Amino acid sequence: MLASALARCRAEAVTGVLRVAGNAGGLFHLRDGAVVAVDSPGSPGAETLLVGSGRVGAEDWVAALVDSVGTRSLQAALAARGIVGPAEAQALALAAVRDGAFAVAAGQVECCDVVDDVADGPPLPVAGGVDVDGLLSETARRLDAVASLAVPLSPYRDRVVPGRAAAGLTPERREIVAHATGRRNVRDLAFAVGRGLYPVTVEISRMLGEGVLEFASPVASFSFSHGDLATLRPRSEPSGAGRPG
Repeated sequence: MLASALARCRAEAVTGVLRVAGNAGGLFHLRDGAVVAVDSPGSPGAETLLVGSGRVGAEDWVAALVDSVGTRSLQAALAARGIVGPAEAQALALAAVRDGAFAVAAGQVECCDVVDDVADGPPLPVAGGVDVDGLLSETARRLDAVASLAVPLSPYRDRVVPGRAAAGLTPERREIVAHATGRRNVRDLAFAVGRGLYPVTVEISRMLGEGVLEFASPVASFSFSHGDLATLRPRSEPSGAGRPG
């Protein structure tokens, strides 16, 4: 459904927003049939990737937003303040588009419809947009990669807790372990550490396989925000990774 809707938008050179209803759902911002941004509650956006990761201070981000009101360009405001250069800003915008598309496709898609462009466009669009065919191909590759992980898991359902192997962790892994309380799913952890949903999903699968993390028991994971989502494929019991029976 999502692929055919985006293909139609490309064929009709749509300028507007493809609204995807579902869990997590999202908005695909389009210019002349190309995707310039994706907003989804399932994926950290540009602000979270910059501020949540600690790469940019919250005060600097707010100041750049204020500056961009007059210039209508957040990228120019970030560059003028020496916060993020144009090349890095565009790389970040592209990463957010790809991660947002993955987040939408990895969940449940109920329906898609095109609406007029929202009053406030995306704060950090990809200049020239992303070709729909390339975006769909990359999204399919990521879905296949997640489905074939040694320890398959759902970004929206599975919750994890620290495991037994906690020595010699990288700072990135230590941060994930610190937030793995059993109440956060993979999506929540991506937001907590300020990283994309796809790379965090892959990393958590590896950490589960290595015993750094374990699947949370039903008692620990009592708060479900996306509890009705199925995993991307049937899971087999991973060796050495503790999980509920």
